[in-house]
Amino acid sequence: MKVDETHRRWLADVTGRTVGKTVLIQQLWSGYGACFRAQLNKDSDSTAVKRENIQHMVVKCVQPPTDASHPRGWSSRHAHERKIRSFDVEHYFYTNLQPRTDENCKTAHCIAHDNIENNSLLVLEDLDVLGFSARATSLSIEQALPVIKWLAHFHATFLSLKNERVWKDGTYWHLSTRLDEFDAMPDTPLKHAARDISDALDNAKFKTLLHGDAKVANFCFTPAFDSCAAVDFQYTGHGVGVKDVAYFIGSALSKDDQLHGTDICINYYFTKLRSLLTDSLSVSAFNQLEQEWRQLYPFACADFYRFLAGWSPDHWKINGVLDMHSQHALKQLEK
Repeated sequence: MKVDETHRRWLADVTGRTVGKTVLIQQLWSGYGACFRAQLNKDSDSTAVKRENIQHMVVKCVQPPTDASHPRGWSSRHAHERKIRSFDVEHYFYTNLQPRTDENCKTAHCIAHDNIENNSLLVLEDLDVLGFSARATSLSIEQALPVIKWLAHFHATFLSLKNERVWKDGTYWHLSTRLDEFDAMPDTPLKHAARDISDALDNAKFKTLLHGDAKVANFCFTPAFDSCAAVDFQYTGHGVGVKDVAYFIGSALSKDDQLHGTDICINYYFTKLRSLLTDSLSVSAFNQLEQEWRQLYPFACADFYRFLAGWSPDHWKINGVLDMHSQHALKQLEK
């Protein structure tokens, strides 16, 4: 599919440059716009475009449809408003919070942007050009560790952040934003405990800024898979770091690797996090954070399971490991 000509014209207007070749990366979920690569000519008045004058960018263009159609049937005014809010949050992240990230939690710099009512345009560095050209749908335990490291650096960078422009409760499956899916859940112990599980996570003492959608598909890797960068910050918001960790592990590792590698990943995460927070948290305070977040890991799994059970009960991410952690959370609540 070709990139919409209106998107090309908007990009040219915002950057003040002529737009060369464009390649569609993907349509946004439910027809809310498009993400595409673009070549921008630095010398907009020149008809002879020299290679050194071409910049390669990734553009995210949001133009909500008048009639949204969800692939799984979840279309409602509430869902539409949630998506609009998510694009506003991402726009804010790239234009205000992204500069606080560094090479250890690499994200694309925002080159230009525009926002007109519910329509928005983000012009970002092309991470492929920066060396993060590899993608994956699954990872080995060893390949997963650079992402765990990225999450530790990101969480350390934004620990205790308070900002009303991001989601009050990060992640796209938070109970308060997914009541339709909650109503669709079968009558199970997990549904009965859903609010208590959500409250346990929301009432944690230690919080940071979550990526909010830290699945393996939202990370770009170097060819050797020894470093990574992240994209897609629509659901970044406050919460406990293990929500990102649990979601990532469930998206990236096979069931067997989840069974045998979860402790490896969690231990690596807290080792990295401790080293990064040595100057900002006392040993006692970090021990409290680690104890709290480790205890909440099963709750993070159960919280996500609750969403899947209503949204897509036959989803491939539902497996014995997710159920095991969820049962552990339910037992903790009983105590």
